[in-house]
Amino acid sequence: MKKLILMFAFIMFLAGVTDVDNKANASTNTEYSTWLWDTNQIVINRAVTLQFLVEKQVSHVYLQINRSIKIEQYKQFIKEATTRGIKVYALDGAPEWGPSSKPFLNFLNWVTTYQADAAEDENFSGIHLDVEPYLTSQWTTNYNGAVLKYQGVILAASDTAKSLGIPFAADIPFWFDEMNVKNKYGKGNLAQWVINNTSEVTIMAYRDKAVGPNGIIELTKYEMSLAASLNKDVTIAVETMNLGSNDGFLTFYEEGQNVIDQELALVSEAYKEYSSFKGIAVHHVGSWMELE
Repeated sequence: MKKLILMFAFIMFLAGVTDVDNKANASTNTEYSTWLWDTNQIVINRAVTLQFLVEKQVSHVYLQINRSIKIEQYKQFIKEATTRGIKVYALDGAPEWGPSSKPFLNFLNWVTTYQADAAEDENFSGIHLDVEPYLTSQWTTNYNGAVLKYQGVILAASDTAKSLGIPFAADIPFWFDEMNVKNKYGKGNLAQWVINNTSEVTIMAYRDKAVGPNGIIELTKYEMSLAASLNKDVTIAVETMNLGSNDGFLTFYEEGQNVIDQELALVSEAYKEYSSFKGIAVHHVGSWMELE
C-alpha cells in the first residue's frame, strides 16, 4: 500500500512538472508582433530598434509607410529584419479613410510600386491596416454609412494584397462582435465580417489582466473560435502606452514588463490549442521600449 502511495505521489509530481513545462513552452513559443509608427527610427536608430525586436522575440513588425522616408531606407531595414527572421508588414490607416480616399489609394499604390521594385528579401510580407471608423463623428450620426465606407476599405486592401500574393491584416476592437451590419456586403456582426474578409486580424483587447469577466481572454473568446472555424489567424493585442490615470486598466504602462509577461503567458496558455491563435501584439515599439 505504501508503495502504491509513493508511486501515485511520483506520478502527480511528474504531472505537475509537465504542466509547468507546458506553461513555459506556451510563453516561449508564442509569436510576438508590434507596431512601428515612428518610421524615422529605421533611419536614425535602425540597429537599436532591430536589437530590441530580436530581444523581444518579435516575429512580425507593422511598419508605417511614411513617404518622406527614402525607399532605400525601407529596403535596408526590411533586408536586415529578414535576416533576423522578422517579417515586416506595410502599415497605415486613418479613421476617416474610405475606398476612394486619396491617402488610402496613395498607400496602396505606394506598396504596389515598392513590391515591384524591391528584391525578394526587401519585400513587405503583408499589408496591415489600422482604420478605426468609430473615432469619426459619422459613426454616431450615420452608423450604416460609416460601416459601408469602412468595408469598402477592407475589400480594396484585400484585393491589393491578393494581387501582390501577400497576407492582409486589420486591427479591430474586441467589441466589433457587438456591432451588427446589414447591407450589400452581407449581414451579421462586424467582427465576423472583417475576419471573413481578411487573412488575419489583430484584436485590440486593451486590458491589463488576462482573466476575469473583463479580462483579455474573456473578451476575445468569440473571435478566436470564429477565426478557427474560418481557418483564419488572430493576434491578440495589448497596450503599453501611458493613457493617463483614468484609463489605467487599458494599459500595462503602470504594471511594467514583469506583469505583462505573466499576464500574456496566461493568454498564450489559454489559447495554445486554438488553430487561430497567431500570438500577441504589443502596442507599440516606442512605449514598449520604455516599459520598466
